[in-house]
Amino acid sequence: MKALALLSALVFAACNAAVGGPSPTPVPVEKVTFIAGFKPQADLPFVAVYMAQEKGYFRDQSLEVEIQHATGGEHIQLLATDRVQFSTGSAGDVMKRVASAGVPIVSIAQIGQRDEQSFAVRADSPIRTLKDWEGRLVGYKSTVSADYLALLQLGGVDRSKVREVAVGFDPRVLVDGRVDVYPVFTANEPDTLARLGVPVRLFDPTSLGVPGLGLSFITNQQMVDTKSDVVARFLRASLRGLADAIVDRDAAIDVVMKYATGEDRAHQRYMLDTEIDAAQNDLTRANGIGAMDRSRYVALRDFLLQYGGLAKSVDVDAVFTDRFVKELYKDGRLVWR
Repeated sequence: MKALALLSALVFAACNAAVGGPSPTPVPVEKVTFIAGFKPQADLPFVAVYMAQEKGYFRDQSLEVEIQHATGGEHIQLLATDRVQFSTGSAGDVMKRVASAGVPIVSIAQIGQRDEQSFAVRADSPIRTLKDWEGRLVGYKSTVSADYLALLQLGGVDRSKVREVAVGFDPRVLVDGRVDVYPVFTANEPDTLARLGVPVRLFDPTSLGVPGLGLSFITNQQMVDTKSDVVARFLRASLRGLADAIVDRDAAIDVVMKYATGEDRAHQRYMLDTEIDAAQNDLTRANGIGAMDRSRYVALRDFLLQYGGLAKSVDVDAVFTDRFVKELYKDGRLVWR
């Protein structure tokens, strides 16, 4: 508890410390739209934006932000054509979009520092190692993923002995035994399954050495090239909102529930706690949450190429930029102005 209190104090100090000197010259209010990549819920980048809106941080940065939510993946096309200016997506998804269609989108802050997906087995399952997947029913949601193929190789698994089946997005297939292994979003379905009376154990690709990154804030190249100050202001406000969410998670969930009406509060808290944990590592402790490491993007690209996750190679420097998070932090502390 002392460590948590210290972390909270540091984050609070980092994001509420004002920079000394004369007041900045007012800038014209800019209207922008943020579209979350999924329904309202406690995904950490969503929470950051909800909090920044609730606390007036966007207003303080001379931004008028409209918040929308995607219903079927339309956010990428809207972002690419500048009908919205900010959104969310995993680093891998950004690479795939750029590789397959040359979509001009860019990751600007890496919030999730771990792969979002794990592979769940029931807690009482005899499956203990990757090799134990042989002879078992292993589900995939829509397509066989690169991290799944990497796990098979890491575990020395003979794929011909694995019975693969498309199961969609309903985790109850693990409850009733239709599959023995089920791919889950780590911050979501494990809690859902536990609530159904089926606790699970996870095979986590990131902890097993598979390159992976989670959700990032993304924008389009036009914004980076022509309105970099707006990008910086949006991120500054959002990252301050995220820091507040870490300090007071109950208050953050209060805000989330204003958007995620009808969702289960305890489940939203599980998501928030899990994603906060996944957003922090040695890199972020030194450089601030949202920090980016080019070598990790290179490793992710090469991994996706190796396992068929990319249609063709991409220039890493075209799919991410760390210039904004580097400018926003000093000694790992968010500079607010």
